[in-house]
Amino acid sequence: MVDSEEGSSSSKSLVERLEKAPKKFFDVMTATSKNYLTHMIGVVKSYLPQYNLAPIAKGIAPDCSDVKFQGYCKVSEVIAEEILKNLAE
Repeated sequence: MVDSEEGSSSSKSLVERLEKAPKKFFDVMTATSKNYLTHMIGVVKSYLPQYNLAPIAKGIAPDCSDVKFQGYCKVSEVIAEEILKNLAE
């Protein structure tokens, strides 16, 4: 990740390459997260094509308490693990 600059790594010092590492790491994590989220939303739409899922991009519903949201996350954890297993297959 640090020195994968299309052959130009020899012209930059290690410090210069390491300075760019956090952004590259963030970019990789963002791309990976986008892939997983796209897959998950696609799975949901495959079962519920009639639902408009656009509001979820805005975040948690305004009338949902922190306690309720934490509960939803806890219940969703098992489902998320199953989705990840399916992705690995």
